[in-house]
Amino acid sequence: MGQRLPYMGKKVSRKRVLLIAIVLIFFISAAMSLFQLRQSIALLDENYGTSVFSMFQLKLELRRFNDALALYQVAPDNAHLEDVKTRYDLLWSRFPVLLEGVDGERIAKFEHAKETLNQAFNTVKSLEQDVFKKLASEPEYSLQIQQALKPQIAQIDALALQNYYQTNILFNRSESQVIDLQQQLILLMCGLILSGSLLLVMIIRENRLNRHQAEHDSLTGIPNRAFLQNEISRYCRKKQPFALHLIDLNGFKDVNDTLGHHVGDALLQAVSNRLSNGIDKRYGCLTCRLGGDEFAILQPRLINNDSLRIITGKAIQLFEKRFQIDQHTCFIGASIGSVIYPEHGIDVGSLLTRADIAMYKAKEQAAHSSQMLFDFDMDAQIHRRQQLQKDLRIALERSKLHLVYQPIVSLQTQQVVSLETLLRWDHETYGAIPPLEIISIAEKYSLANTLGCWIIDEACRQIDEWRNEGFQPLPVAVNISPSMHQLDLAAIINQSLKQHNLPQGLIRIEVTEDTGMQILKETQDLLPGLARHNISVALDDFGTGLSSLSHLQQLPIQTLKIDRSFISKISEDQVSRRLVHNIIGIGHDLGMKVVAEGIENEAEARLLATYQCDYGQGYLFSKPLAPRLIPACCREIAMTANDSAVTETC
Repeated sequence: MGQRLPYMGKKVSRKRVLLIAIVLIFFISAAMSLFQLRQSIALLDENYGTSVFSMFQLKLELRRFNDALALYQVAPDNAHLEDVKTRYDLLWSRFPVLLEGVDGERIAKFEHAKETLNQAFNTVKSLEQDVFKKLASEPEYSLQIQQALKPQIAQIDALALQNYYQTNILFNRSESQVIDLQQQLILLMCGLILSGSLLLVMIIRENRLNRHQAEHDSLTGIPNRAFLQNEISRYCRKKQPFALHLIDLNGFKDVNDTLGHHVGDALLQAVSNRLSNGIDKRYGCLTCRLGGDEFAILQPRLINNDSLRIITGKAIQLFEKRFQIDQHTCFIGASIGSVIYPEHGIDVGSLLTRADIAMYKAKEQAAHSSQMLFDFDMDAQIHRRQQLQKDLRIALERSKLHLVYQPIVSLQTQQVVSLETLLRWDHETYGAIPPLEIISIAEKYSLANTLGCWIIDEACRQIDEWRNEGFQPLPVAVNISPSMHQLDLAAIINQSLKQHNLPQGLIRIEVTEDTGMQILKETQDLLPGLARHNISVALDDFGTGLSSLSHLQQLPIQTLKIDRSFISKISEDQVSRRLVHNIIGIGHDLGMKVVAEGIENEAEARLLATYQCDYGQGYLFSKPLAPRLIPACCREIAMTANDSAVTETC
């Protein structure tokens, strides 16, 4: 994976440079094409003018006026006089176009052109009185007008001819330039079309690539969650039965933590390849990676439950083989949760949620590999758990939880020496919630530390209340949840004791073997630190965990509590008696006090007393009681012990 990143970076860089180059070519071609087009238009505007036409019209009107005068001289009547006047007006109108307009600017470039036009116009203007007044009475005067116009006609003819030849030369030269510009424009347009086409192709290709990247996992290359959701939606619209299997890898976290993330990434790639080759190609399924160590298999052709079990069985079989990653051999399992459309859901959300529920049920069922088909009873359990976690938050805020206390009695003196506090929650809907379920929910939803602190503070408050009522304070043992080892437990306990003005030593801690080993693994100084603050630690339920004897060597504890499963059999089972006797001896040899849990009759109590067991706890002495009943219970146990002592003395 690390080697792929620089390569991918170089590839992206090359694409970026190519895209920039194509865009530059496109815009340069467009800019140059626009410039060339404007040049062509400018040449056409400049050289395809109307000066030749205007000079020809002026020349023509001069001759027509001259001809009209000659005709009037021959036949002097009103019709011919009116024709002379009309021709004079038309001749007059031709001069401003050449003297003031664009055509005049072009003609003015010729030598003496401006003077020739002004002279001719002045001559025409000087004839106005003669034309409109004198000719009517003296027709023969037309001959003098013709003589006055004769030199002007010659000069205008010469100027028109000069303008024609010069304009023709410019036209031919400009025509060649325009053709060159057109050819250049064609080339630029070809470049524009080519670069534009390349740009369009790259945009389409990048869009496809971006869509592929959005729907595929970057590490393994297989489809991702987005692609899976689209496929599930498509199959739901077809309304044909299909199956969805969610897979969670068991043991992947250990590989990732111990061998490194690069090995973890390689392992995920190997898993995706094995699933794709072993299931997709053979059974026509679709394997996707949802993220982390979760995968999914979409099984489109579902005939019956047997075909579902074939796929899940094959998947589990694939995980039975080892994974060889570099020099490391890895063994991981898979927990598979399966759902069927439409039996377990008709949309993406419900199918994924219920497959996830089934997957976690499979994980609870077996530590290595297992498969579980969703059942609606699971949905009810999840709903219960979700409801309880919400209500537990409220219960903590509103003090809806409460503690009960069970006495721990000295088996030698029969006096109550301490109490164990036990958590109780009476839920409005579900009734009494078992303490283990409360702890499980608190651990899962990050409420364990808050709950543990509340229990410690509530125990201190209750001790203070008993003291104020005249009841001699007794040490109270509190069970801590596995996650509380992350806190400064000694500081929390001491702070609560100080707040209630209680001496140190009244709060004790009980841990299970699994919790104790987790504390040793992650927080080496926690348990020794408790001892330094006079906080006693007891190992609860001893004998139910793994490697219990090695735990006794490693855990710095002061009290050993033998689990009730051993105590309940000592009256009739010799093996149990020997085990309990030896455990008590081991505890004493290690300098620990020993408590026997679950004592329910006098025979068990007497037998444990003969084994020199220090303390006992169970229904023989008292069940867990509400705080208000504890003082009376302790006095009753003490009185019973005194009566027994008096009887023995007598």
